[in-house]
Amino acid sequence: MAENLDHIRQLYLQKLAGATTESEDAELAAALTDPRIRKMCDELDELYESPEMKELLRERPTNKRWDELAAQAMESAGRAGRTIRIFRYVAAASVVLMIGAVVYTRYIHHPQPEIREMARLSPEYASDEVTIKMAGGDRIPLSPNSSRLVSRVKLRMEGDKSIKYEDPTGQADGWNQLEVPQRLDCRLVLSDGTEVWLNSRSSIRFPFTFTGNRREVEVTGEAYFNVSPDAGKPFVVLTPQGEVQVLGTSFNVNTYEPGKVVTSLVSGSVRAEGHGGTAVLKPGQEAVWTENKALEVVRFEQRDKLSWMQGVYYFKAADFREIAKMVERWYKLELVVDKPELAALKFDVRMDKNKSIDEFMNILKVMNGLDYRIEGKELHIF
Repeated sequence: MAENLDHIRQLYLQKLAGATTESEDAELAAALTDPRIRKMCDELDELYESPEMKELLRERPTNKRWDELAAQAMESAGRAGRTIRIFRYVAAASVVLMIGAVVYTRYIHHPQPEIREMARLSPEYASDEVTIKMAGGDRIPLSPNSSRLVSRVKLRMEGDKSIKYEDPTGQADGWNQLEVPQRLDCRLVLSDGTEVWLNSRSSIRFPFTFTGNRREVEVTGEAYFNVSPDAGKPFVVLTPQGEVQVLGTSFNVNTYEPGKVVTSLVSGSVRAEGHGGTAVLKPGQEAVWTENKALEVVRFEQRDKLSWMQGVYYFKAADFREIAKMVERWYKLELVVDKPELAALKFDVRMDKNKSIDEFMNILKVMNGLDYRIEGKELHIF
């Protein structure tokens, strides 16, 4: 029950900040049928409208400041027990500040090395534009609403996200690599009509024309496939941990984490095969390959898994390591936690790539009492 209260508390504060989705509003509405949750949220409403809360939202809430604000509220309202309960609901995530006091004294001026390391992704992409590396080695940047003729192949980018090509001769040899840098995402239409959506810092290697008895591509990062059916020529996605074989289906492949591949099936059927075993997936299932472990099949939530295609990412009980990865991919910022004790915080929050990083960080400030600053390419949390 405590974990559920903490989740609802963070979600409700996010709602008060005007940053919840329709599905999250529905989750809150269902939770509010519980009298204990209703009471907690009523008290949060009361606190949010108070002068103390407005002051809190403008500054970094240290433990000392929480005590000061609570004392002011008790003195003015004359309801000590009720006010303490309100502040406990809001400040629960800040208790960790006291737990790491000794560590803070020693390391306050130094970013936590482990989190800084997790924020670095490789390899580096060569351009801020979507780029195709031709089989011959030439790198061609693709600008919105443009077309290029390269080795008899016509490349065109429709709008700023959709890429198509034409190979009239069907004789373009070798594999090409499409690279999508930070902040961007795009859709590629292959020669057989298969559609591929690529997330930021992702790439796909593919031939302009499929030959032989298999249609093969190779993916790093994250990609969603809507495969054109061809019973005589299965579609195969090659990954570092194995391959995914399909005839006609829709699925997501994620290889962002080194040593791990996740294949999530939306419709149709796929066969996931690698060093950890083999599995035939049904819609709503995903196969998880982890290095040196057996393949695992679990259920997944389609909204959470595919929201990146709309520029949205849902964090569930996420720490700063996970958030650092998305901040780097979507905002080209390296996340640095200046207070090691904050590493224990967990977040249930939504990130929208179409909004500024400041909007996202202000939500974390409201929910968890932390602060931030941006210095060059670094996002410092303290």
